[in-house]
Amino acid sequence: MREHPDDRDDAELERHARNVFKASVDDLDAATLSRLNRSRRQALEAAAGRKRTGWRWTAWAPVGALAASVLAAVLLLRSPSETGAPAQVAATPTNADVPQDPLELLTAGEDLDLATEADLEFYAWVELETADDGVG
Repeated sequence: MREHPDDRDDAELERHARNVFKASVDDLDAATLSRLNRSRRQALEAAAGRKRTGWRWTAWAPVGALAASVLAAVLLLRSPSETGAPAQVAATPTNADVPQDPLELLTAGEDLDLATEADLEFYAWVELETADDGVG
C-alpha cells in the first residue's frame, strides 16, 4: 500500500516537531529543569490527594446497590399471605346465581340476549348513515 503525499507530509512535520522539542529541552538550564521537576511532583501529589478523597464514594456505591437489590428481591418475592391481608383476585362482586366460568355460561341452557332493542336500533341507524358514504 503506497503512502499518500499527505501522510508523508505529516510524518515529516512530526519528525521536525520532535527534533525542535528535543533541542529546546536540551537547551534548558539546571534551575529551570529543577523548577519543572518540582511542579511535576506537586501536580502528582495533588492528583493522588484527589484520588484518596474520592475513594469513599466508590467504596460505598457497590454496597448501596447490593442493599437496594436485596430490598427489591424481598419485596418481589414476599407473598401476599405473609402481610396479613387477604389476596384479592378480582374486585367485581360475585352472584351465586350467575355462573362465572365461560363454559358454564354456554352450557347453562339459558337463552342469553346479548343485544337489546336499543342496540339494534343504533346498528340500524349506523347502517343507514354509512350507506350513503359507500362504507359498508
